[in-house]
Amino acid sequence: MGNKWTPEQLSAITQKGNNILVAAAAGSGKTTVLVERIIRKIIEDHVDIDKILVVTFTNAAASEMRERILNALYKEIDKDPLNQQLRKQIVLLNKASICTIDAFCLDIIRNNFFEIEASSNFRIADNTELELLKQEAIEETFEELYIKNDEDFNKLVELYAGYKDDDNLKNIILKIHNYIQSAPFPEDWLEEKIEKFNNPQIEDFAKTEWGEIILRNFRDEILNSIQILKSSKIKLDMISELSKFSIVVEDDINQLEFLEKNLDNWDKAYQIAQNLKFKTWPTDKKVVSNLKEETKKVRDNAKKRVSKAIAQTFVYTTAEAIDDINNIYPILKKLKEVTLKFIEKFAEKKANKNIMDFSDIEHNALKILLKKDENGIYQKTEVAKKYEEKFKEIAIDEYQDSNLVQEYILTSISNNQNIFMVGDVKQSIYRFRQAKPELFLEKYEKYGMTPNEFGQKIKLFKNFRSRENILDTTNLIFEDIMRKDFGEIEYDESEYLNLGANYEPPTDVNVQFAGKAELDIIDLKQEETEDEEETDNSAELLEKTEIEAKFVATKVKELIDSKYQVYDRNLGYRDIQYRDIVILLRATSNVANIFEKELLNIDIPVFSDQAENYLESIEIRTITALLKIIDNPYRDIPLVTVMRSTIGDFTDNELIEIRLVKKDGYFYDSLKEASISPNIKNELQNKILAFIQKIEKWREEEKYLPLNEFILKIYNETDYYNYVNLMPNGQVRKANLKMLLDRAKDYEKISFKGLFNFIRYLERVKNSNSDLSSAKLIGENENVVRIMSIHKSKGLEFPVAIISRTDKKFNQKELNEPILLHQDLGFGMQYIDYERKIEYTTASKEAIKIKTKEESISEEMRILYVALTRAKEKLIITGVESDLEKSLEQKKELVQIYERENGKINHLLLKKYLSYLGWIELTYMNHENIEDYIELKRINKKDIIKQDEELEEKADNKLQFSEDIDYQKINEILNWKYEYEEMTNIQSKMSVTKIKELKENIKKRKVEIKPKFTIESTAVSATEKGTIIHLILQKLDFTKDYTKNELSKFIEDMCNKNLITENQKNVIDIDKIYKIIESDFIKNLKSAKEIHKETPFYTYINTKEIYNTENSENILVQGIIDLYYINQNDELILVDYKTDYTQDEGEDLINKYKVQLEIYKKALEEALKIPVKETYIYSIYANKAINLEKR
Repeated sequence: MGNKWTPEQLSAITQKGNNILVAAAAGSGKTTVLVERIIRKIIEDHVDIDKILVVTFTNAAASEMRERILNALYKEIDKDPLNQQLRKQIVLLNKASICTIDAFCLDIIRNNFFEIEASSNFRIADNTELELLKQEAIEETFEELYIKNDEDFNKLVELYAGYKDDDNLKNIILKIHNYIQSAPFPEDWLEEKIEKFNNPQIEDFAKTEWGEIILRNFRDEILNSIQILKSSKIKLDMISELSKFSIVVEDDINQLEFLEKNLDNWDKAYQIAQNLKFKTWPTDKKVVSNLKEETKKVRDNAKKRVSKAIAQTFVYTTAEAIDDINNIYPILKKLKEVTLKFIEKFAEKKANKNIMDFSDIEHNALKILLKKDENGIYQKTEVAKKYEEKFKEIAIDEYQDSNLVQEYILTSISNNQNIFMVGDVKQSIYRFRQAKPELFLEKYEKYGMTPNEFGQKIKLFKNFRSRENILDTTNLIFEDIMRKDFGEIEYDESEYLNLGANYEPPTDVNVQFAGKAELDIIDLKQEETEDEEETDNSAELLEKTEIEAKFVATKVKELIDSKYQVYDRNLGYRDIQYRDIVILLRATSNVANIFEKELLNIDIPVFSDQAENYLESIEIRTITALLKIIDNPYRDIPLVTVMRSTIGDFTDNELIEIRLVKKDGYFYDSLKEASISPNIKNELQNKILAFIQKIEKWREEEKYLPLNEFILKIYNETDYYNYVNLMPNGQVRKANLKMLLDRAKDYEKISFKGLFNFIRYLERVKNSNSDLSSAKLIGENENVVRIMSIHKSKGLEFPVAIISRTDKKFNQKELNEPILLHQDLGFGMQYIDYERKIEYTTASKEAIKIKTKEESISEEMRILYVALTRAKEKLIITGVESDLEKSLEQKKELVQIYERENGKINHLLLKKYLSYLGWIELTYMNHENIEDYIELKRINKKDIIKQDEELEEKADNKLQFSEDIDYQKINEILNWKYEYEEMTNIQSKMSVTKIKELKENIKKRKVEIKPKFTIESTAVSATEKGTIIHLILQKLDFTKDYTKNELSKFIEDMCNKNLITENQKNVIDIDKIYKIIESDFIKNLKSAKEIHKETPFYTYINTKEIYNTENSENILVQGIIDLYYINQNDELILVDYKTDYTQDEGEDLINKYKVQLEIYKKALEEALKIPVKETYIYSIYANKAINLEKR
């Protein structure tokens, strides 16, 4: 793309003076545009990089953005080496705010912690720690409420707790707590949404937000039945002898249309629905017609759907709905009270440990930036105003994934005309993280293509990633299925992906490249054969996913073997490699491993980015079972698990023998009884005794050994760690066991002790679905086929994308939970009336259920859009149908029956087929010229099995042994030595102090002579004294004149802000500090053009400069420069403060720190591209500047 900007890109780069929303479609170069905009801000508007806030979605994106800006700055410096503004940006980039929203909020809190009475040294909590604290807090909250014997709480328990325990209710409280963290002010949200149920004034339930949603959904069901019945009537009307049946169907249609027209009034619609009666289907044996029977089936199905819809919708009149709302209010009020108690308890526990979680960071930052005034309105604080003054522009990447908290934070520090938002609402796929695409959509609707009172909208729809065939396929599908009321945006020509990439055709016309998108559908229906014995029964047993995985594996093999050509911008056309292919799945859990296995079976290297639970792996389950019986041997299932494993090494028959000795009671009692029973052979008895002794020994050792050391001891004594290495995927299993060790170590670090608590913690992690992923030993950048979820693929691109399991129905399990939550609608409850012994779904829950389903369908559309736009050159879509011909015929008929809506497939039809494959098939049947873009292939199941078996056989036969053994070659391999062995003991990253020690061979020693310093107390250590002086000099403004009183006040303010302690403040000699700032050297700084303090840097030093090595490598060196400035003559001056005792006019300091200052000088010159004129050590002890250049 280079610097040839499209008009739209140039507009996005240069426009200013308004809030700007850039709608950047997939592959439109939004990051490149954003970087160019920042560079131009620096060059043309003279805005320093640290005056621009850039918020990214991930840390990786922040790092990439920072690197791109750095490279762009270096390119500009090469063009204009003397440009001081550009050189300055290189240093400022280190402290520029290019980060995630969490990192920015953390910075706000670190610098303003006193505003919220937080500690200055808080830390971010570990997930393990948070999970345990949550459990403690919820347990204690419930225990206190039980002790109070609160009647309302007891009713809550009665309604929502399970039969055995109150875990269900606890989970509801935790769910509410987690959900409201996405609200800017969680407690306000809780209050507002619950008060909706407090005696609402409702005349017609149809006019409420709940009623409107419920009736809209009911209308869809009625219209759906009307469409089907009308289609049937048209067919009946064509045959005169079926007129009596047509009359019945017409009556059905009339009744349903009458009901549909009266859905604007709840009670009226309620009465009509209750009185709705379908006529009896005529019986006329004289009329023999298949159409008659088919119509009856269609009508019966329509009646069934309508009756079900009425039963779900019109459960109550308006008056009864109001009663329901009033009945729910006290329950919700108590839920709020319990939730707030839990929040308070949880906050208290976090405060005691001086920790915050990520939601605390965002909410505490918001508390610092916004405060309520006397009228209860949130206003900007002085801190927010300072940030507003500081940042000249706020750039937000991936804006479509922002939530309300982030929106409030960023708007609070803007001037309402300087926010630059980049995103694509069609790629908003994080609603499950409470992302709110409505924020983007609202601005998309309000902002004008030319600036208006709200802001300006710029569209970037030229795609520089994909070939035209990919873009055409994507446009074709989405112009058919995505619309404002069903996908949340109207996908028309203005939203099309337009070709921007330039792919030259290959010179060899015979090679395979690009091509149409493939729709490969595996048809499970077996073709009828005369010889039934030929039917492959084993194929019938194969799971759908396994069959599809086998097909995908063979497809990958076919692409590689055919030397399919992909275009490389550096090399031109080349043979496809494994790394060019990605297999995308909607969800990888329990599926990716099947695809991985099939690819490995035919020798295709693969990296699977799956979220499989490592706690479910056999090796972890075995060790966990052992830990359980060490904690308590009277656990039958874990005990038998361990005994049957290699750790116990008992056979099934031996276990039976042991149990027969004592048939009742615990198995451990049977084991002890068998160890002394005369009916047990000596050999088995010895085995039993040895096993019991091991268990008892470990039970004793567990009492005093640290948990991780104890588990490691078990690994070694059982040799289980080595054993798993011999199992399939042995290296992964070993890594999993190592992960368990690390988890145990982290667990005890956070002050939770004991095996029993650790076992409970593992069970909680497992039950809360927050388990870790299994260890992965193969890197993502290696030459392997990648298997990943569509979510993980966002932002990535691949020459070939295979989208699989598209026939899988969308997951809607969350809709069946007892309580549903929605950002706008609030609470939806399942109500249980124990007096009447009934349970039913409340209107609020039904409305939220419908709304959530609609939003999830829209999100699924966007996820499909992300999947399709990952491909650069070849798109392959796979799925499975039980009977492909029947499925396509049915869709073809329905496409004709259901009227199109503004040229798009009827949304009722899309709701009928809730899978990617269903939507794509509907699109396929809806276009006459579809074959120009998509090639549909029917794949026979038997052919897949046969081809897969052939490939596996070839893979098995690959390994052949040669009779001629080259012993010389073997010796060379065995005696090989690493050429750079000496480099393995050298660190790749060091501090400047470490370099200085290595160069001068300095050993740490105690200083004999202690400087008097500026401090006269022994209460503060020498190291701490030096830190205090550095901190004061860092904070002082050298361009100002200070009196002693002002200096004292300045230090007092530092103490008030917790920058120094009271004890540290009391030992500071003000006179000494005053003499330093009144020295000629410091006073001369007032005339400096630029002053920079505490500047971090990174540079590279060759190992030969430090070590006596034959080989050379670069070592990354990091440090912090105390002070550098540019004087009136544009000369660069470097200064480093030292607090050491000195004599001999500072010669000792020069000798001691010369190496360090040389590194600082090198780093500064590399960064600013200008030479350092003078280098000084400023001796605090001697109160003088020592010039190294004049020595």
